[in-house]
Amino acid sequence: MNRRIFLTLSAGAAAFALTAKRPAVADLEPDRLYRLYRRHHLMIVGQRDDAKAGAFAGAVIDVLAHALPAARAQLARAADNRRVGVLIATQQQDVAIMSSESADALFLAKAPFDDLRDVPLRVLVSFGSHFLVCRPDFTARDAYLLAQALAEHRDLLPAPAGVPDGIVPAHRGAQALFAGEAIPDWS
Repeated sequence: MNRRIFLTLSAGAAAFALTAKRPAVADLEPDRLYRLYRRHHLMIVGQRDDAKAGAFAGAVIDVLAHALPAARAQLARAADNRRVGVLIATQQQDVAIMSSESADALFLAKAPFDDLRDVPLRVLVSFGSHFLVCRPDFTARDAYLLAQALAEHRDLLPAPAGVPDGIVPAHRGAQALFAGEAIPDWS
C-alpha cells in the first residue's frame, strides 16, 4: 500500500473518531449564564441596518433607565430585521423594536420570515412606523409597566408611544394600560 494513501486514510479515521462524539448541534450557551443575566436585565433588541429602529431602541433604553431603573434595560443589536425576528421566534430574546411591516410579516409568516410559522408575537406600544414587540409569555405586569413608562415619557422618544394597532395583537398587559385598567397582578 502506498504510504501517502495510508497516512491520508489514517488521518481521516482519526478526525472522524475525534468528531463523532461531539453533539450534532453546538451549545450556543455553554456556561448557562446568559439566561441568568437576562433574568436580571431587560434586553431590548434593535437593528444595525435600520437607523430609525436604532434611534427608537436607544431612546427606549434611555427612558427606561430614567423611569424604570430596576429593569436594568440594555441594548442588544441584531444585524437586520430577519435576525431580530429569529431571536424573538426562538425565544432567545424577549423584547425588540421592529418596523410595523417586519412585525406583520413575522406574525403572518411572510417573507423574509416564511420559514418561521406560528410565532406568537405581541405589540407593547406603537411608535407609528415601528413597534415595540414581545412574546406573549412576557408577564402582563412587566408589559403594563413598560408601556406605562413609555407612554408617560413620550416627549423623550423620537415618536410618541401609543396604542398598539394593526395586524399583530396587543399584549394583554399593554391592553390593560391603554384601556385604563389597574396594573394586572396576574402573570
